[in-house]
Amino acid sequence: MSESPELEILHATIERVWSEHDDAKRLVAIDDLYHRDAQIFEPARAVTGHQAISDVVKGVLADMPQGFSFKVLPGGHGHHGIATAQWTGGPGDQVIVSGADVARIADGKVIEHYFFFDAAD
Repeated sequence: MSESPELEILHATIERVWSEHDDAKRLVAIDDLYHRDAQIFEPARAVTGHQAISDVVKGVLADMPQGFSFKVLPGGHGHHGIATAQWTGGPGDQVIVSGADVARIADGKVIEHYFFFDAAD
């Protein structure tokens, strides 16, 4: 069974946006994957728009060790414009953060993206 279009888009955001250290490449990916007025929601903040999303990603990656990237875990679900995915993040095979995302997709792009973080051990 192939992934739903919604799940493919959510996975692409994790791989192409949230793991991209190059600002220009990240903005191209954001333009490809997020509506112009897309919103992201973390527990402590919410932002709207491509540049604001890129700025959040830049800040997140700046706080992480060299070689850090996010990895999508197998599974996830998507249908009727909603997708969920679990992920881990760290340099190489080391996991220093993990969580799950939920995204609402409209017209083939993310319009709302919610982040849930697992408690630190």
